Amino acid sequence: MNTTTNIYVVHTYNKTDNKHTHIYRGVYSSKELADAAGQDYCETWGPETLHYTVTISALDNIINGEPR
Repeated sequence: MNTTTNIYVVHTYNKTDNKHTHIYRGVYSSKELADAAGQDYCETWGPETLHYTVTISALDNIINGEPR
């Protein structure tokens, strides 16, 4: 049985500067919610300006009941 609790972290990146800085946008309970949030941020500033990423992480770094 899978006992892993996943969180989805959203960051946006400015594609127009050379600093390659990212901005934390939030943590979500599902990939669908994280994608929707990332897309909303990019639509606000334009897809030519921003790019978003979603990173999946196991809560407390515990996967199937075993610390990793």
